[in-house]
Amino acid sequence: MQSHDPAPVFVGREHQLARLSEDGRRAGADGTRAVLVCGDAGVGKTRLIDEYLARAAMARAAVGGCLELGAEGVPFAPFTTLLRHLVREEGAPPSAAHRRELARLLPELGRAPGGADDGRARLFESVLTFLEERARPGGLLVVVEDLQWADASTRDLLVFLLRNLGAVPVHLLVSVRTDDLHRTHPLRRLLPELERLPRVRRLDLGPLDRDAVAAQASALRGEALAPAAVDLLFERSGGNPLFVESFLAGRDPAGGPIPDGPRDLLLGTVERLPDTTRRVLGLAATAGDRVDHVLLAAVALRAGYTEDQLDTALRHAADAQVLRATADGYVFRHALLAEAVHADLLPGERVRAHKRYAEALERGIPGMHAADTAIQLAHHAHAAHDQPLALAAAWRAAHHASCAAAHPEHLALLERVLELWDLVPDAAARVGEPRGEVLRRASVASLVAGSPRRAVDYATGGLRELGVTGYHPPGGPPPGNAELIAGLRHARAHALKEMGRDGALEDLADALVVLPHDHPLAAAVGSTLAATLMMRNHYAQARRSALRGLEQARAAGDRHNEADLLITLGTLASTEEHEAGLRMLAGGISLARESGFALVELRGLNNLGGAFQRLGRGEEQGRIVEEGLRRCAELGLARTQSDPFHLGIAVRRAYQGRFAEAEERLALITGGSVFVARARTLRMNLAYHRWDLDGVREAMDDFRGLLPEHSSSPSEYLPLHFTDTQVAAEEGRFGEAFDLAAAQLGRRPDLRNPFSDELYVLGLSPVGDVVELMREEPGREEEARILSAGLREVFDGFPRGTRHPGHLLLRHQVMAQIGEDAGEALAEAEAAVALVRDRGDVLTEGRIRLSAARAALRADDRERAVDHLAVVRRLARRHGITLFDRQAERLRRLHGLPDPGRPAAVGAVPAPAAITDGALPGRGPGAGGSRSREDARPAGLTRREAEVLAEVARGSTNREIGEVLFISAKTVSVHVTNLMAKLGVSNRNAAAVRARELGLG
Repeated sequence: MQSHDPAPVFVGREHQLARLSEDGRRAGADGTRAVLVCGDAGVGKTRLIDEYLARAAMARAAVGGCLELGAEGVPFAPFTTLLRHLVREEGAPPSAAHRRELARLLPELGRAPGGADDGRARLFESVLTFLEERARPGGLLVVVEDLQWADASTRDLLVFLLRNLGAVPVHLLVSVRTDDLHRTHPLRRLLPELERLPRVRRLDLGPLDRDAVAAQASALRGEALAPAAVDLLFERSGGNPLFVESFLAGRDPAGGPIPDGPRDLLLGTVERLPDTTRRVLGLAATAGDRVDHVLLAAVALRAGYTEDQLDTALRHAADAQVLRATADGYVFRHALLAEAVHADLLPGERVRAHKRYAEALERGIPGMHAADTAIQLAHHAHAAHDQPLALAAAWRAAHHASCAAAHPEHLALLERVLELWDLVPDAAARVGEPRGEVLRRASVASLVAGSPRRAVDYATGGLRELGVTGYHPPGGPPPGNAELIAGLRHARAHALKEMGRDGALEDLADALVVLPHDHPLAAAVGSTLAATLMMRNHYAQARRSALRGLEQARAAGDRHNEADLLITLGTLASTEEHEAGLRMLAGGISLARESGFALVELRGLNNLGGAFQRLGRGEEQGRIVEEGLRRCAELGLARTQSDPFHLGIAVRRAYQGRFAEAEERLALITGGSVFVARARTLRMNLAYHRWDLDGVREAMDDFRGLLPEHSSSPSEYLPLHFTDTQVAAEEGRFGEAFDLAAAQLGRRPDLRNPFSDELYVLGLSPVGDVVELMREEPGREEEARILSAGLREVFDGFPRGTRHPGHLLLRHQVMAQIGEDAGEALAEAEAAVALVRDRGDVLTEGRIRLSAARAALRADDRERAVDHLAVVRRLARRHGITLFDRQAERLRRLHGLPDPGRPAAVGAVPAPAAITDGALPGRGPGAGGSRSREDARPAGLTRREAEVLAEVARGSTNREIGEVLFISAKTVSVHVTNLMAKLGVSNRNAAAVRARELGLG
């Protein structure tokens, strides 16, 4: 553990210390708490943390600091330090799997696993689990210092821990030097995100006030300063405790010359030290604000100092309180002091110091791990302008970063290799690979690090390096560097697919052309090609590619791609050949599980659950989703890979009408923005069925913030577009609803897509809902006919002989909505009801029962319509689905249907006789002589305008009318304006009088 020797006085921070202590007590009682301790350099962040460390009630503590080594800094440096301390003090994790993962950071725990695709997730889970284990009993205090210098991987791990450390008693303190945060610093964006987390708070330290400066000066000097001297000291130091201490180190703190800046002030103590001590301090500062003794001793030896000279110099520095000793090295009294000493070196001295570090590291430092050696060697060789050594060291360091799952640092080091390549004549010999291979690896690393655009650029550069400008003709002679070309094509295809850009299929096809059929890479390329074709809706080609890839994978013994291809084939087959597809999915999952390919197995479980959902086999879907969650926990991936399964459970609960349980499950989704955004679409759907329009808009706004439309897949936005359409139709804004529905029909969804059945229900049948509502509205018949024709055109390509329950249900439902013949429409509706009945799918059954009621009314079967509406009412009451209640009541009132046994809702108004009298509109001959809708609504009023007028006659306000009719006050206002114009009146009183004359009041 990093230790600090507290300064002899602690003043001016009692309030902040009390806040830390209170936070620590809350962490011990209620679970993890985190504090971001922020302030300028020298303001006393470390001193405050040291004081709290000495007083904290936690049973154990561990401290780690970030290192200032530039962009290629040591990955996970603070966590490596604090984990090593905990292992030494408390022992290694009891789980062998967690020990293997932590070996990525702590080689002393054994051999680390290879660079698996889930390595980063497993490492993060293992660190989290280890800290949770060490927090009990008694609690754990974790300190991460100098976050402003953190590498990207450290920041990622910190965010993961803050999001996932829950009920365990962990108090996490993070210090941040805020005056180092320039405009483009990554913490400028990250800190506000962390502060919004519920268990994180920020504690800002400002300068000391005059009284605190006086107290600090008195304690350091052993006597009080004169008031005038305190005033001058306070003015000169600005209340910065470090500067106060540095001023007091001089002979005349009040009357001495004013330094040019903080660094000159801090160097005052150093300048009084012997020459050898100053030079040794320069060597120490070249490593940063802390350095291990064995490394500094090796560097000092190369600089010509004996062990005795080194010990004497270090003793002088410690006596002057410039350096402090730690368990295995030295730390400067303050990082600013290390920066000042290093900045005071002449350019030649700095280069020579870095060169000596590079030489010492290249020879090897006893006890230093290979990863640390490689990364520090890369840093010092580059700073020493030793380009050949810097290139070779960066290449080795990149390998270690990859093994540690430090993806951003891996990419940064590969970019360092490429930066130096043209400056080193024998670069390929030193690296052992051609430049094209480095570019391929940089492309792959870019994609893993979340930069697909850069991945495309690197892969394109690699192909250009090889002189590849076009595609190779099938059957032609393979190029000499076929494997590298295929690798670059494969890498670029992955990136293009990630960005949703064209070209992925062409790259993958060319990769297969240049590779021999039996090449080990062919199966991987075939697997990616099959998945890409499937996502692009090219199902026949996807199946052919998957079958060919499966043959290649089996021939090559490539079990990873064999399992992945089985899952792809099973997903494709699950649309029509249900049982065969389910067997292939199960086979792929089993193979992945046996072979230890965790992410492939979880992909298979997710796809299998989706297949059961589309088949309407809810119980089996629930079982598979629960198994997915269990496997995530067993594999140590519960916090990083469980979001799809939580979402699957939430969707299932929502469609069962168990809204509260669905929301509880949605609260567990905290991972990537895609799944959080999809959770928002489900929240939107829940709010819509509750007829909570504010909730709908809030969920939509959150979604758009997470997945901006211009950079997201169009399919992600389909639920929003159709919900907009449904809300517009429900509120009577039919012109807007028509435009929105027509635009969505123009997208021509492919009904054979095996992944989109849920989107079909959310995306096609709502257009049918709009058709049904428009049929009931005077003057909207033509728009309803246009939408019906559009739906029918889309369904012309629908597989009529399908045996897939999801497809059958959708077809019956939509045909019932748009069917021109009343009898045929009713038959389609009853077929849909038969499929959905007893499935426990409340939301789908409610919507289909409403369509069936409408179809029954069109067929003049009022008794059957009443029966369907009774079921809708029961579902609405049982599950609190206000939308269904609203829709059923509107339909009942429109057609004058009886509603036996239903108590009147508070504020409900009986339907006016002029609206409910008569039979069904638009039935043509055989309608029984019933009055048409236009006869039932005088003065040309629409149905909704007549309802609003009836409420106006009762003296209701717009808000009250909206509550009764389930529409917004703004929409009521529009209807009032329109009906007053039709009635030829200028105010509400006159409208009320006219309403009574028409029998509506």
